Amino acid sequence: MTSLSDVRIATGHIPPPEPVQALPSMRYRSWFLFVMMLVSASVTGERFMMAVMVGPIKADLGLSDTQIGLAKDLAVTIIYILAVVPLARLADRWSKRKVVAIAAATWSAAVLLCGQARSFLPLLLGRAAIGLGEGGFTPPSQSWIADLFPMKQRATALAVFLLGASLGHLSGPALGGWLTSEYGWREAMMFAAIPGLVLVPIILFTLRDVPPGLADGRAREAGETRPFGETLKAILAVRTLPLLILGSALTTLLTMGLVSWTPAYMERSFGMSARDAGIGMGGALFLGSVIGHSLGGPIADFLGRRDVRWYLWIQVFSALGATTVAFIMLTGSGSMVFPLLGLNMLIGGLSAAPLMAVISGLAPVHARSVAVAVLMVTINVVGLGGGPLFVGWLSDMLAPTYGQESLGMAMRAVLLVGAPAAALSFLASRICLKDFSASGGWANPGEAPLALH
Repeated sequence: MTSLSDVRIATGHIPPPEPVQALPSMRYRSWFLFVMMLVSASVTGERFMMAVMVGPIKADLGLSDTQIGLAKDLAVTIIYILAVVPLARLADRWSKRKVVAIAAATWSAAVLLCGQARSFLPLLLGRAAIGLGEGGFTPPSQSWIADLFPMKQRATALAVFLLGASLGHLSGPALGGWLTSEYGWREAMMFAAIPGLVLVPIILFTLRDVPPGLADGRAREAGETRPFGETLKAILAVRTLPLLILGSALTTLLTMGLVSWTPAYMERSFGMSARDAGIGMGGALFLGSVIGHSLGGPIADFLGRRDVRWYLWIQVFSALGATTVAFIMLTGSGSMVFPLLGLNMLIGGLSAAPLMAVISGLAPVHARSVAVAVLMVTINVVGLGGGPLFVGWLSDMLAPTYGQESLGMAMRAVLLVGAPAAALSFLASRICLKDFSASGGWANPGEAPLALH
């Protein structure tokens, strides 16, 4: 005989858990989310502002392009990948508030070190420390949001949080470029350290830790300290999570394969100047990501109240839609490249907040930060590392045959990963309901008559 709970699981309607402890007021949680958004904007801006300082730094320190590349990107990425899992585990076992505050102090001090650098090594160490700070911020911030916002609000809260990264992508290069032109690159970095240093006491004295899993009524599960191997096994045992993590990594590979090479594609295929390509690219990325991130969370929460599988179906739509728009972009006229790139980022951005909500919501409460860290490591290695590298390598291989058009051909080839990315998310949507039911917190706010569908 089929029970009512079985019917609810089969239809995507998950019963609510028993409440454990009252959540802080919405006023406090709104303040918390605002502070987290500012912290995200700070680290993102400080990471990407060096992109507009390459010329002055290279001339002042006498660096090669290879040294600039190592300091600007590779050092940050490598240290981030190495640090993110241990720091996430520390946050789950100790204090998210203290880890986030220390992370903000770390990247702010790192920017000051970069501004004082008189040779390559201090610059490299400073940039590596920015990666260390970012690694200490990303996982605990997302799991902290999951502890404070129930599932019916979580994707929306994460969408607000993601606006900080969009703001940092815009303000870091924009303010960094203006300050560099007005005062010099060293002074620009001194100014850039101020926001993070101001935020450290705000985090420490106005925010507070809450029991992990509080918003889902699962705080009792989080008290036990567990070995890392057991923690990782518990994450991977949630069958939905490995599929979503791999699918998101493939989607990132596609996105970064496009974004990192679009300015060069416009220069080679359409003769656009680097200045115009940079302006067009910046506008497309900012507008597309802001709109996509802003809409994705509320849409997922609205549809997810009817059927929790919408959190995953949005991933499917996002992967297929972004791939289709990217193909049209790469086969059409040059005048449509940046508008279509913006649309690509918008459609792709719809999936970001729902993805983060599902990862943090399905992971065991004692391992939420570690689950986010596993996601970020996979995205960085496969997507951020593999996408640009694959496109560049394939372009070189195709150059003898296609000449200047080899880059466009390589960028089209990377679109092939869109189909398996969508397939992984669709497969996850077929098996996710038991995981949602087991995790708790995925209740539908009004109880409507249940029917199989």
